[in-house]
Amino acid sequence: MGRAVDAVLRDALRHAGLPAQGPLARLLALLRATPETHLTLGEITRLAAAEGLAAKEPDIARHLDMLVEHGLLGRLPSTAAEPVFDTVPAPHSHLLYEETSQVVDLDVSAETLIAILRQALKDRPGEVDILVRFRRPGG
Repeated sequence: MGRAVDAVLRDALRHAGLPAQGPLARLLALLRATPETHLTLGEITRLAAAEGLAAKEPDIARHLDMLVEHGLLGRLPSTAAEPVFDTVPAPHSHLLYEETSQVVDLDVSAETLIAILRQALKDRPGEVDILVRFRRPGG
C-alpha cells in the first residue's frame, strides 16, 4: 500500500474516532485494496487469513460492524446467508441478481436510476423487487 493511501486511511479512521493502527486499520486497508467491492464475512475472513491478518471470524465480524457503524464500510441488504459488506461506503444504488448472487453498483443519477428500474420492470414483469433503504442521518 502506498504512503498516500495509508495516510488517507489513517486519517479516515482517526476522524471516525477509531484506532489508526492495528488489526482494524489493517483490515480496512486490505478491503480498500481489494478489487471486489461486495464481500461476505466468509470471503473477508479468508482474504484476511491469506494476507496474514491473524484474526478469527468473530473478531473480524466485530471489526466490520465497527467500520459500518462509523461509515467506513457499507452493509448490503442481501439474499445471502451471511452479511455482505460494501467497501464503497458512499451512498449508491445496487442491482442484485438472485440467480447468480451478483451485486452490481449503480452510481448513477436519479433520472438514470428511474430509467433502469422502468426498463427492468418492463423486461422482467413479476421478477423484480424494489427495496428502498432510508439511511440514518449521517450514516
